[in-house]
Amino acid sequence: MKRFFSIFLMAFWAFSVLRAAVVTFDFSTAEGITAMGYAVPAQSSATNLTQAGPVTVSGVTLSATDGSTETRIWNSQGNYTLRIYVDGSITLSVAEGSITGITVNAANTTNFDLIASVGDYSAAGSVGTWSGNASSVTLTHVGSKNAQVSTLVVTTSADDPGDDPVDPIDPNIEKLDSLHHLAAMADGTEFQFTSDVYVNYQWENYLWVMQLDSEGNALAGLIYGDTGKEYRLGSVIPAGWTGKKTTYKGLVEITNPAYFKNAKNILDEDYYSPFDVTGYLGYIANPDEGWENYKVYLEGVHLSTVDDRGNFTISSSETDDDGNHVDAVMAGYNKFGIDYPDVDPTEVYAIQGMVTIYNGNMQLYPISIAGDPGTRLWKVLYEGEDGGQYKLNDTLYVAATVDCEKGKFIFVTDNVDEIYYDTYAEWGYAEWMDWYPDWIALDCSDDEQLYSTVSDMQVLAPGTVKGALADRLTNPRLVLNSTPVELEDAQLPTLTLFQYDLSKDYLAALGHEVGRADGYFFYRDGVPYLCSEQDTVVVKLDFDFAPALEAEMSASEGMKFGLLCIFTLDEPWEENQDNAPARRIHATDVDYFTNYTIHPLAILSCSAVDEVIADRQVVDVKYVTPSGIISQQPQDGVNIVVKTLSDGSRTTVKRLNK
Repeated sequence: MKRFFSIFLMAFWAFSVLRAAVVTFDFSTAEGITAMGYAVPAQSSATNLTQAGPVTVSGVTLSATDGSTETRIWNSQGNYTLRIYVDGSITLSVAEGSITGITVNAANTTNFDLIASVGDYSAAGSVGTWSGNASSVTLTHVGSKNAQVSTLVVTTSADDPGDDPVDPIDPNIEKLDSLHHLAAMADGTEFQFTSDVYVNYQWENYLWVMQLDSEGNALAGLIYGDTGKEYRLGSVIPAGWTGKKTTYKGLVEITNPAYFKNAKNILDEDYYSPFDVTGYLGYIANPDEGWENYKVYLEGVHLSTVDDRGNFTISSSETDDDGNHVDAVMAGYNKFGIDYPDVDPTEVYAIQGMVTIYNGNMQLYPISIAGDPGTRLWKVLYEGEDGGQYKLNDTLYVAATVDCEKGKFIFVTDNVDEIYYDTYAEWGYAEWMDWYPDWIALDCSDDEQLYSTVSDMQVLAPGTVKGALADRLTNPRLVLNSTPVELEDAQLPTLTLFQYDLSKDYLAALGHEVGRADGYFFYRDGVPYLCSEQDTVVVKLDFDFAPALEAEMSASEGMKFGLLCIFTLDEPWEENQDNAPARRIHATDVDYFTNYTIHPLAILSCSAVDEVIADRQVVDVKYVTPSGIISQQPQDGVNIVVKTLSDGSRTTVKRLNK
């Protein structure tokens, strides 16, 4: 009997040897790399596993896909490691039998963050362990930088491959394959979900998930309860988990979650990024169909202060389907206890959060709140709407200040000659483009203190110029609702001021642009004009910004002047009426020049004075910036050189860029 038993044990042991195997993939030595069939990389070089293709060792095949960098064997001073970068992966597979265990030995525990496509994977220190029963297992790196692996030890069995161990579930339980059908299910119904979902957001016992239907529509759901798992955003949760349909205060939830497995893989950020509903707050707050459990993002909204219970309101001025301006309001609740900004009623904010329902009312749980960085000046001029509130996200340079009967204005430019034109970014056409500097007037209304304060500034800090847009299609201005902030330690650069010489039939200024105009000065029927020498180009002059200049110029009627001025447009260009502001366009309209008005600020040159200047002595020289700052020495940026002659007359003879 003993002999029979011994023979039986020996036979069983032999049978086990034949039915199981342990295969090692050694990336730490040159010998191990060679044994696998890979080329040994030279110093500071790599062997790309994806390019090398799959290799098979003792019936186990290893293949790889690239992540942010190629999945590769790297040689660092003779130290060899397998490096898997973000979203890169390796797959271990067998043609017969199944894989029952994998041990991953890390060369470096930093960023040693892998997930498995099937089975259960966990890591402790420098060792990762996988268990399950599958013919193929993919390990994907989801941490930052790269995972460094020394060896992979794979245990296989010749038994038939199977899926992950399935937790026992009552076969009579109802099956559900779509989150879309959840609302129609009776409260209290227990079900097993038979499709994959991916993670949209997780906080404590709240797990928001999404599912794509066959038409690519995103369906949202909320799982409430302890799933026993912490998932990364975009993690794909395998089918097979169970839950119970519950409605709480009007919100459909999935409660009693069970049988949740490790993530299969992690999707691209595009899947779990919020829906941009900027301009549609009113629709979300009173939707025709459910928006609950979706993650959304809104820009340009106003916020109230959070009360002691975490409640606040979100408001936005929007346009309804009939083109009318409406004030949209939605309740918010600081569910996640995020840091909340000190609310400025003149400020607008960008907010990301989860939409929910409480007692039948739509609410937003904020994930993040940030002060709106503002909009580039060029986008406001091209895409803005009169009456809309805007914050300019540009460094703005003061070129001229004017206090007259028409108002108190600060003329500023972004002075940029290149922009990143991203209007069509969603279609892949975003690109850097050469650009003309844009201009806008800051309207201080009748606020003397505001005008005085801003007039003393030279460079305005981005994100501090805020107000309502007006006259976008002609002479754009921003009616300030707060005082901008001067950019510290910034000097006025050389501004791009265009020169338009009417003697060459050339004028293509923007509305409210500061620049130079050259031409011959005449009166017609008592009205001043700047003309070409042949009198074929005629542009109106208006001395409302600098009335004293008219008397000085009148003494030299018929002479050619160079004027520092502000250009305004009388009417929008007809071809730009649709939705574009008046831009530099070709002079094809017969009324092209007559649509302009020139508002002189200073005389830069005059042929009558320049011809006799040698006969008089220069007794004083001052330097004036376009913003009106006077000094004895040239200042950084644009300077108008003002010379006083021995007979008391004054002439400005040139512009100097220091």
